[in-house]
Amino acid sequence: MQQFFPAPGETTPRLRFPEFQGAGDWEEQALGNLLEFPPNYGANAPSAPYSPDLPTYLRITDISEDGRFIRESRMSVEVEATPDNSMQAGDIALTRTGASVGKSYLHKEAEGPLVFAGFLIRIRPNSNLIIPEFVSQFFNSYRYWSWVEKTSTRSGQPGLNSTEFSALLIPLPKNNQGKGIQEQRRIADSLSSIDALIVSQSDRINAIKTHKQGLMHQLFPVASEVQV
Repeated sequence: MQQFFPAPGETTPRLRFPEFQGAGDWEEQALGNLLEFPPNYGANAPSAPYSPDLPTYLRITDISEDGRFIRESRMSVEVEATPDNSMQAGDIALTRTGASVGKSYLHKEAEGPLVFAGFLIRIRPNSNLIIPEFVSQFFNSYRYWSWVEKTSTRSGQPGLNSTEFSALLIPLPKNNQGKGIQEQRRIADSLSSIDALIVSQSDRINAIKTHKQGLMHQLFPVASEVQV
């Protein structure tokens, strides 16, 4: 990942796909200039027990460390889902406060509609300028997390606001005759395929762990079955 994005002070990545070797330097653009509208905050409402009759709530705690929506602990919220407070496919939620500041979640249509909470900031990338999957991968890079650490600790409580996120500089391949978007897509697809492999392996490990626990329960008697 670190080689797919230019290092600070450099204008080209160290690793580039063959078809883009002569495509020229990259450029930096402020995130706020790459969005359909300015970043916005979510709903200030308490969560409620999950109900299929209510919107599903997206909170900081519902985003895993690797940026997935944790469905096992999902909750609902007693507010009406509107375009202003709901995630649509391609939207990215960013945590803006606390120990997990900077964590991100890319919303996919398969997850269904989600109302995002007030401690999250939603951004909607302009897909004509930047591919959501590309910027989502950038939010996992060392360069991004260095910026989060530096910017979020300016005051006592770690935090980032919409203005600071808007000013974040994103390295992009120049979009000459659509080449930039093509290179973004190539990078995003390559890294996403690795993410899918990681998820698959993680699920396999969890299944093996569950199988082991089942075997242990059968191998060792419970206390009520032990003869004194």
